[in-house]
Amino acid sequence: GNRKTVGPERRSTADPGRRMPAQMLRLGIIGTGCIGMEHVRNALLLPNVRLVAIADPHEPSRQTALATLGEHGLADVAVFDHDLDLLRQPGVDAVVVCTPNDTHHAVMRKVLASGKHCLVEKPLCTLISHSAETVALAAKRSIEAGAAAPLLWCGMEYRYIPAIARLIREADEGMIGDLCMLSIREHRFPFLKKVGNWNRQNERTGGTLVEKCVHFFDLMRRILRSEPTRIFASGGQSVNHVEMPIDGSPSADILDSAYVLVEFASGARAMLELCMFAEASKHQEEVSLVGTRGKLEAFAPTHGAKTDNK
Repeated sequence: GNRKTVGPERRSTADPGRRMPAQMLRLGIIGTGCIGMEHVRNALLLPNVRLVAIADPHEPSRQTALATLGEHGLADVAVFDHDLDLLRQPGVDAVVVCTPNDTHHAVMRKVLASGKHCLVEKPLCTLISHSAETVALAAKRSIEAGAAAPLLWCGMEYRYIPAIARLIREADEGMIGDLCMLSIREHRFPFLKKVGNWNRQNERTGGTLVEKCVHFFDLMRRILRSEPTRIFASGGQSVNHVEMPIDGSPSADILDSAYVLVEFASGARAMLELCMFAEASKHQEEVSLVGTRGKLEAFAPTHGAKTDNK
C-alpha cells in the first residue's frame, strides 16, 4: 500500500518544556471515518500517547484526518491505504479499530496476528460465529504469550459515564440490596450519515440492537452481575429513512425503535426502551435500578438535536 506523511513540515504545538512521560504509547488508528476521528482527537489530548500512524482505504476520510493532524502540527504521522501495512509497522504499539462493523472479523484476524494491543469499536463482529472465532483467537494468543499477551478490549465506554459509573459502584456495594429490576431508556437522534450509508443496513451493521444497543446489554450484564436466560423483543422502522433513496443506494432496513426484555439467571429482569427519533430529550440515557432495599437512578445528558444529512 501507499505510505504518506503529513506535510508540509510544521513545528509541534506541544510545549517543548513539558517533560515527556516515561512510557509513551505509540498508537495507530485503523479507520478514520466518523468514530475514527473521535479517537484521533482523543489521542491528541493524552500526554502519554503519540499518534504515529493511520490507515483508511477511503481517500476523503484520510484527507479529513490529515487536515486535523496538520492543524496540530503533526508532520510525522504515517498514512496508509490498507490496515495490513499499518500493522506491519514495528513502531506501532497499539491500534484502535474503527472500521465498519462488517469488516471487523477480517481486520481482527490481522490485528491478532500482529501481536499489537488493540481497542476495537463495538460490536466485536456482526455474526455470532465471527465473534466466537475472534474470541477463540484472542484466547489462544493469550495462552501462548502468557503474561506478555497483548491487551484486547471491545470498547464499552458507557460503563464509564460518571453517573452510570456511580450507579454501578453503589449497586456493587449493596446499597439497595438484592437487584430486582433494571430499566434503560435511550431517546436520541437518528444514525448520522457515514461513508456509503453503511450504518443503515442490517447486513453491514448487524442491526440496530447490535450496532447501537450492545452498550446497554453490556450494562445489563455488568450491573446485574448475571447472565441472560430468556429474551423478548419487539421493534420497527417507524420514522427514520423510510423513504426510498434517490441516488440508487440500497433502502435502509434498520430499526429506529424497540423494546427488549431480558430475564437473568439471578431472577432479575431488565428492559431496554430505544427510540431514535426523539431528538433533544432532556436526558439521552436514563437508567433505573431497583433492589430489595431501594432504588438508584442515573441520567446521561442529551447531545441535543442532530441533523441527519439525508
